[in-house]
Amino acid sequence: MALIAGVGVGFWLVVKNLREVTSWPEGALVVIVFVLGGLSLVGPPLLLAEGRRGHPPWGAGKLLWFTQGMASWLLWPPIVYHRVRSRKFDDSVSGVCYFYGTPLMAIYVTTALLAGGWLRRRRRRRMARRSWRERFGLLLALAWACTGFWVLYSLYHDDFQR
Repeated sequence: MALIAGVGVGFWLVVKNLREVTSWPEGALVVIVFVLGGLSLVGPPLLLAEGRRGHPPWGAGKLLWFTQGMASWLLWPPIVYHRVRSRKFDDSVSGVCYFYGTPLMAIYVTTALLAGGWLRRRRRRRMARRSWRERFGLLLALAWACTGFWVLYSLYHDDFQR
C-alpha cells in the first residue's frame, strides 16, 4: 500500500504539468520520473526500519533504492510546496534538479556498483534467495537507469542540434 501511495503522490506532483505538455515523449518522461520517484520515496523509511530489526547488510538493490529515495526526500519538499500553491514542478529549482539530476544519478551509482563488482554474474544468480526489497531495488534501479539514459539522450540531442 505504501508503494501505491508513493506512486499516487508522484503522479499528483506532475498532473498540472501534463496539461501543458506539447509532445508525447516529454510527457511520458515527466510521468515516469515522478512515478519512479514516488516508488523510491517509500524506500528510506522502509529500509531504515528493517535495519533496526537486525536484517543482513544491504546489497546493491537496497543501496540503489535508498539513494534514489533520499533524492526524493531531499528535493520534493519545495516541489510539494509549489504544487500546493498551484504551480508546476518546474517552477522550482528543486523540481528541475530532481527531473534531470535523479535519473542521471541512477546511471552514476549503477555504473559505480558495476565497476566495483557489486553486480557481478555470481551475485545476480542468487537473485531468488534475495529479499523482495533487494529485488525490488534492483528492478527500480534498472528503471531509473533506463530513464537516465533517456534524459542523457535528450540532453545530448538538444546540445548537438544547436
